Amino acid sequence: MFNNKVVTKNEIIWNAIIFVAVIFTAIEAPFSFIFQTKIQKWQLVSDLIISGLFVGDLIFRFQKKREQNMKFTSKGHRLKWMTLMSVDLIASIPYDILSYALGFHAFTYFRLFRLVRVVRLFEIVSHLAFVPKAIKFTAILTVFSVAVHWISLCWIMIAPIDQAQVIDRTSHYITAMYWTVTTLTTIGYGDITPTTNQGRLFTMVIMILGVGVYGFVIGTVTKMVQDGERYKQQNREKMHDLASFMKHYNVPERLQQNVFSYYNHLVTKRLTENDNKIINELPQALQSELSVYMNMKLIRNLPFFKNLTSSCLKEVAGALEQKYYGPGQTIINIGETGSEMYIIGHGSVEVILSDGNVVATLHEGQIFGESALLHDTKRNANVRALGYCELYRLDKEQFDEITTRHDELIDRISSLTSRRSGDRSERHSASVKRIQQKLKEQDEAA
Repeated sequence: MFNNKVVTKNEIIWNAIIFVAVIFTAIEAPFSFIFQTKIQKWQLVSDLIISGLFVGDLIFRFQKKREQNMKFTSKGHRLKWMTLMSVDLIASIPYDILSYALGFHAFTYFRLFRLVRVVRLFEIVSHLAFVPKAIKFTAILTVFSVAVHWISLCWIMIAPIDQAQVIDRTSHYITAMYWTVTTLTTIGYGDITPTTNQGRLFTMVIMILGVGVYGFVIGTVTKMVQDGERYKQQNREKMHDLASFMKHYNVPERLQQNVFSYYNHLVTKRLTENDNKIINELPQALQSELSVYMNMKLIRNLPFFKNLTSSCLKEVAGALEQKYYGPGQTIINIGETGSEMYIIGHGSVEVILSDGNVVATLHEGQIFGESALLHDTKRNANVRALGYCELYRLDKEQFDEITTRHDELIDRISSLTSRRSGDRSERHSASVKRIQQKLKEQDEAA
């Protein structure tokens, strides 16, 4: 997920906290400046907390640089680091507390130095090879909200509203924000208009800016929605093409159902039909590891594999081999020595005894042939595909190797084999009773 610079999860969380502190300052400091508010107790508490966060972050980054022996790639890199550290040091000072203690209100304006931290946050985000959609949306919404806030405050300062029409500060601010939103979104009802040359010039700038902002926001949101629906749209187009293909070539209904059933299986089990193409460009070692996690998605929620450790699941997924069978094709023959078990990824199979009776029908997510992994016994039934099947094969040799490290897997196989043996015994006893009852009825009729 990241490029050559390592960004850990804890660093992302910590920088997210710093980002919240910076945004809080970006909203509160200009508001206090425009309305000339007195310092409140909650501002002193918040200033102390934010300063503590900044000091802690400053110490953390300095220690991290010391661990790297203060190495810099160039003189420019060193100058940039020293400059940002100096600005961060200035931003870490609790100016509200100083202003309150010294009675010098101008100190509070120095809090705006904290906005420089936004540059560092953008630098961290630039190290991400892939930025999640939620982070993109949050960043866009946050930047837009702060921009609206600042423009509203500028409007109050440049073109103040008639105080006779405004009862309180909240209404004053909401009125200014209303003007900002209607102007930025190019709606402009005209119920609030500038009355001075400064106000008119400022309004023209915001109108021009609003055209770009409106187009950027709409374009970005549209692209994000389209990206989220891209694979669904591709699947819908594929289904439409399949339906047209079937109709053009008069494909029988039975075959159509099999094709659509299998494609629905692919849609639910895979992200796109290009899953394999996506990883084919990677080195073979990475391809193998990614394939393991693709198989883990298949087996993780199966009842048989639930509650197994992640390491065990990973090894089993890596040992699975994908197999395909067509309708009527025999998968297991009675009498042969078994050396593998199967997991049904898609489709159905039927279990047939030597007398031709179908004793079970197994569906997606179920397994069969598991007794061969515990005992070198011969198969006691045929297994045949009812339709087009996608199976995953696990060899006994690989199973034995995995169970040397994970005892829980062999315990799970043993319990399943014992349960199925009991079921077969019950079915046999019931079959014998039915035959005896039928013979008894025949004797009584005679």
